[in-house]
Amino acid sequence: MKNLQSLTAAGLALTTLLSANVLAGEGEVHDADPRNTAWRGGIATDDNGEIKLVAGGGFNNLYGGGEYKTQTIMIGEYFSQSEDFRFRLANFDERFGGVYADFYLTDTTNMYTGGYMLPLTATNGKTLLFPSVNYSYVDFDTDQIAQNIRGTIVPNAASDYSSGTGMASSLSAVRGVNSGAVKQVLGGDDAHMFSVNLYGLQPWNETFYTVFQAFGGSTYGGVEMEMVDLVLLQGTRTKIGDAVFNIYLEGKYTNIKINELNNPIGSKDYLRGEEAKVSIGFDWRF
Repeated sequence: MKNLQSLTAAGLALTTLLSANVLAGEGEVHDADPRNTAWRGGIATDDNGEIKLVAGGGFNNLYGGGEYKTQTIMIGEYFSQSEDFRFRLANFDERFGGVYADFYLTDTTNMYTGGYMLPLTATNGKTLLFPSVNYSYVDFDTDQIAQNIRGTIVPNAASDYSSGTGMASSLSAVRGVNSGAVKQVLGGDDAHMFSVNLYGLQPWNETFYTVFQAFGGSTYGGVEMEMVDLVLLQGTRTKIGDAVFNIYLEGKYTNIKINELNNPIGSKDYLRGEEAKVSIGFDWRF
């Protein structure tokens, strides 16, 4: 289902955001440290052939007169197959940490997130940890979801109501699916989500590093939804001329569950989506 794919993409995007920039100056931090403000350009592709283009960068000490370090960062991402778009804006201050906003626009779901992150260093002096707390507003485009469902054929949908196969089966049994029907099944057309995330960086030496991430979120208003996301990235960095060049292999697992769906026969149902993908990417830092 296209709407489920968009939800999964939004979840992946949110967790990527939650590893976003804290505070430190360009040239003082590792390339994979989210506090790095170097200008960058990148391209990645996953095992489904989706290409992601990334561009952005940041500025140090735009205010404060040099008495304390600050960073202001902007990053844009575009996904070729889904035509999804994402924009991040962050400002970090060594006096209190970082605040950020993330706008992720998909075919059927728009997600707007704000959060706060605190940088920590483990007792070994090398492992960096970035816990964060976040709020997201999720806006479902019920018109587009209905259009996508009308183009989907689900055989024997009526026999699947009690199996937990979810909204696709339930709605496909309704004649003339429209925005109102989608909203009724979902239990609304928006959601308010609270989430926590832990992003970590382990540099092994000047060349190799590992990034790990664990995310969990649950809505407390609107559509009832839960998210879990796990990420493991292995990167290698080198230099080409004066620019830093990174090559990385990344694995992601995302699980999204929408609860309390109201199917046409009056019983409760749910929709669970799981996605596991492997990506390879290249990143230039200037």
